[in-house]
Amino acid sequence: MHIFAEMWILDWHRIFKYILLISVSISKIMADSDCSDFSITEAEGIYLTKTQFASGELIFEDTFQTLDLNVWLREPTNQAHVNEFQLFTDSNDNSYVQDGNLHITPTFWNDTAETENMVLYMKGKKYLRDTFHPIRSARLSTKESFSFTYGVVEFRAKVPLGDWLFPALWLMPKDSKYGSWPLSGEIDVMESRGNRNLTDSSGNIVGVQSVSNTLHWGPSKALDTWRLTYFTEENLSYYSSDFHTYKLIWAPESLSFYVDDKETGRISPPEGGFWELGNFSDDDVSNPWVDGTNSAPFDAQFYLIMNLAVGGTSFFSDSFTNEGGKPWSNSSPNATIEFWEGRNQWMPTWNLPSDGSHFLIDYVRVWAL
Repeated sequence: MHIFAEMWILDWHRIFKYILLISVSISKIMADSDCSDFSITEAEGIYLTKTQFASGELIFEDTFQTLDLNVWLREPTNQAHVNEFQLFTDSNDNSYVQDGNLHITPTFWNDTAETENMVLYMKGKKYLRDTFHPIRSARLSTKESFSFTYGVVEFRAKVPLGDWLFPALWLMPKDSKYGSWPLSGEIDVMESRGNRNLTDSSGNIVGVQSVSNTLHWGPSKALDTWRLTYFTEENLSYYSSDFHTYKLIWAPESLSFYVDDKETGRISPPEGGFWELGNFSDDDVSNPWVDGTNSAPFDAQFYLIMNLAVGGTSFFSDSFTNEGGKPWSNSSPNATIEFWEGRNQWMPTWNLPSDGSHFLIDYVRVWAL
């Protein structure tokens, strides 16, 4: 009996040793596996509880069952948008959730009589473009709640229908690491124009049958080289007739745009990065990205933005042809007055009071790369 007990103890020690060895081996394998599966995505957010993510992990999602104002900052300002005709507000009239969709809705300045008095007043003041904005709308962002570097972003949205409506889904740098716009970049996942019949000087469709994806970047405002990184996709059935998905895959080596899972454009900067891509060495400017990575300025944290603008003196070229004409000139100091006084041309195209002029967003999702 005594001998049997000693043998059992020896065997148990041997078994325990093997179990310990196997456990350590498994732990090492899992640790190595976990390290290799960590994403290069970096993110900060009020609802994030960790700083490392698995590849493909969902790190941000809003399906708009409610409007979480802890996440979405309503930016009630026109300071950065003086070349457009709307004022962004924090009013529930201009941004709200209904039936599982975020509505970004254009409305008019209080009432027509007050607006007419404002127009008469401003005509004598000569600073209308900076002061009078006859349309109210909304811009919502995650500027104070969520930002990230590298990842996959997808919006599902239905663009508005109506002349001079300008919806956008885009990203801006959190800290402007390389300087003021466009030195630190801008990523436009989707932009569109609500006009039914709008063409450019070459006859290309640029209205609601078309959406665009763009990167803005350059060593100065005058050298914004967006034309090298601009892509379009057409849908002759109108993008306003249904919801569509707009996606960005943002990696260190490339940025790729997708509309309804079809790749519309890919930018892979050369060895010299965006400085070489823009061929800026011939210009009398210094390289703002010399201390960045090959993907600079698109190697810093960006945040999400959704907004509905109206008109303006840059996005709707005077060379465009619109059914019904264009009531203002981009070079006019009274462009906003001209737009408002031409409302009998464009207001019926908004089909009020239906929600056809609303920008609807079904969801926003971001995954780790």
